[in-house]
Amino acid sequence: MARARTLPRRRWRALLAFALLALARAGIGAVPTPQEYISGFVLYVHWPDDTQIGTWQVCASGPASGGDAHYSGLLVRDRPFAVRHVRGGESLDGCAILDLTGSDPTEALVLLKQSQARRSLLTVGNGRDFCSAGGMICLLQEPTRGGFEVNLSAMRGAGFNINAKLLMLARPSGGAPP
Repeated sequence: MARARTLPRRRWRALLAFALLALARAGIGAVPTPQEYISGFVLYVHWPDDTQIGTWQVCASGPASGGDAHYSGLLVRDRPFAVRHVRGGESLDGCAILDLTGSDPTEALVLLKQSQARRSLLTVGNGRDFCSAGGMICLLQEPTRGGFEVNLSAMRGAGFNINAKLLMLARPSGGAPP
């Protein structure tokens, strides 16, 4: 049986903070994948029912991709990840994270609307329009630099607590790139 990849919590935080900050500020290097961002967000976001979560269930829209392998054997905050692919209208029960980065904008909007009545479901999607539509974390996948924005009102409305370090790493909403 393969041993799970795990790093001490402080080490994970230091590595993620350094990588994301360096990429967002300098605009150099490879842009992290959505899966890398999502596994990093788990360090900085606390769910309302955090103690009840045994596995970080990522419900991803769109077809299975090579990015799903990122979660294999990964432990963050002493919990493993599991990936389930969903479509609009399917149940989101058990999902901790709704990854809408792999779907077309129409499908993403359908799933986002479906998710907005739920608490404890972190929604991650692409672009500033996703945050404007009520998404919580919006990845800015530009060719030379990554980054993300955080919709604080949506996150607080869903009962999440956000570590200030995540907000420091985020790009200013609606502002010019740093």
